Amino acid sequence: MSNFDPYYHWLGIPPKDQPPNHYRLLGIERFEDNEEVISRAADRQMAHVRTFQTGPRREQSQELLNKIAQAFGCLLNTSKRTTYDSQLRKTLAAGDANSSRQASTAQSSDRPISLRTVDTADSFGDYLLLEQIGQSSSGRVFKAQHQTLGRVVALKILAPRATQSADLLERFRRKVRILAGISHPNLLTVYDAGERDGSHFLVMEYVDGTDLRSLSKHYGALPIEHVVAYIKQAAAGLGRLHADGIHHRNVKPSNLLLDQQGVLKVIGLGVARVDTDGEDKLTLAGKALGTYDYMSPEQAIDARNADHRSDIYSLGCTMFRLFTGRVPYPERNPLKKVQAHRQAAIPSIRDLRPDTPALLDEVVQKMMAKLPEDRFQSMSDVIAALR
Repeated sequence: MSNFDPYYHWLGIPPKDQPPNHYRLLGIERFEDNEEVISRAADRQMAHVRTFQTGPRREQSQELLNKIAQAFGCLLNTSKRTTYDSQLRKTLAAGDANSSRQASTAQSSDRPISLRTVDTADSFGDYLLLEQIGQSSSGRVFKAQHQTLGRVVALKILAPRATQSADLLERFRRKVRILAGISHPNLLTVYDAGERDGSHFLVMEYVDGTDLRSLSKHYGALPIEHVVAYIKQAAAGLGRLHADGIHHRNVKPSNLLLDQQGVLKVIGLGVARVDTDGEDKLTLAGKALGTYDYMSPEQAIDARNADHRSDIYSLGCTMFRLFTGRVPYPERNPLKKVQAHRQAAIPSIRDLRPDTPALLDEVVQKMMAKLPEDRFQSMSDVIAALR
């Protein structure tokens, strides 16, 4: 028991990065100031750690939960976060100076890759890591270049907990095999997958673009015709996944990536479920996976209940956000969000944006129906309705 490291085994934080700063503990970028991002991250980390409370390490689980709660409380308070950020910058500056001295005596190709930081000199097998472009609970994504072919790709290095058991590893491999066989303009092309120095990785198509959350955050409500075009593309990509038995389970604006030519790609398949997973051992009974603002009522109760119609609900919530500039149920408390998705009346886009055509409002209302059987039954139906 004494040798067990909950930071590493449960959160993927290696010993050299401990004690972790508040941002690292929540699994978000340093100095993140978006309260929604901070809240979602804290909810995600707490939900994950709580799954260990009924096991033999419940005391360590509770201790880690307390630390996550302390970090969350500090980062959500503007004055406390400002003071903390100032102290953290001083600590990081001192650490960077020490790291620079140590690096002068080592070859960059021999350095292990950290999931916390990356330099442009780092290499990972045949790939040169250029910059970090994303992160999630399942790992971090880097823009990288194949050192022989010169092709620029998106390389995801999985967090240790994402493949910490034989079941999880087999799920990852099975999902990759299915994705590698799918070719669709609204999905990322999978090039390669493997393991290096104990770290499992996935190599995908790199897209130079912007996710829809960033667009909505910058511009607020987006033009109606643009939103309809985006959602039709997202529905097409998701429909292709559904046809191969994959349920996304985390559809939201930040997982819809728009390239420079206006082509939308569905990303963020870290918590996707494959129909052939049977009992779905990755998803524990009663555990919710996804993001509360876009989560279907049935998924909030138990992620094993989420099928392709749950993705339709989440896409409806995404449409609402893009049309109005806000989420359907803006309650700050996660429990109240879940209750609203289950019990509150479906909000009308026209109440916030009167220029929305009534028929379009009806489409979103049907996508967000509380019961799966009351929604559109396929993404093809969604596309037909939008047309």
